[in-house]
Amino acid sequence: MVLDSYEIAVDDEFINLQNWVHVVTIVDELTPSYSCTLRIHPGLDSNWVGESNISILAGPKYIPFRSSLSKNISAPLENPKILKIVVVAGGSDPNNLVLEISKSLATFSDLFEVYLFTDFSSAFTPDSRFHFCKIGPELDEVSRDANLVLTTSSTSSLEFIARGFCVGVACAVENQKQYYDALARLGIAAQIGLHSSSSGWSLETNMIHKLITEPNFRADLAKKAHGLIDFKGAGRIVDAITSL
Repeated sequence: MVLDSYEIAVDDEFINLQNWVHVVTIVDELTPSYSCTLRIHPGLDSNWVGESNISILAGPKYIPFRSSLSKNISAPLENPKILKIVVVAGGSDPNNLVLEISKSLATFSDLFEVYLFTDFSSAFTPDSRFHFCKIGPELDEVSRDANLVLTTSSTSSLEFIARGFCVGVACAVENQKQYYDALARLGIAAQIGLHSSSSGWSLETNMIHKLITEPNFRADLAKKAHGLIDFKGAGRIVDAITSL
């Protein structure tokens, strides 16, 4: 059994080790101390061990991605006449990050094209630089030749980094804070803002503008990220499970 949960009780009879050949848990800082054979921590810290002594495989090598992503590696023009920006915040975007970023981008006079993946297009009247898209399969193809991706510091950001993009990340909810800090510490993504339940979004407009106007800065972020995350994480996890 592969267990990926925060809510199942640790004493739930269903997950008792005696009922299974092996139990493998996907873990992070918030995961309860489940009894298991092996833990997988698909994060950016290869040295993370948590509160348990149970064997663990951790770090970028164990971040699993859907195989279709490897067909959409970044392929932007080296010197684009018009910068292409993609803004996406997952499927639900409960804190309206895409809308907030679009408002910030609209204050800049720079020449760019931005593709906003959101269902809230009616809430904002942009100029001709802005294009609204539905979240779905179109995202992978539209983003393929993007020069910059602005997204949440979640698994989505790791997918874009693995594909070779320059990425700016925002922290929308508390459990994204670890990635938000780690990505900046490693120098592979730029921090562009935080959301507070009390005060809403606080975006780093200067950083967003720097990402738009400084190609060397974008190239440096992408260069530092190159090779850190590949598309073999799922295979490594499967190999680890079958070798138990």
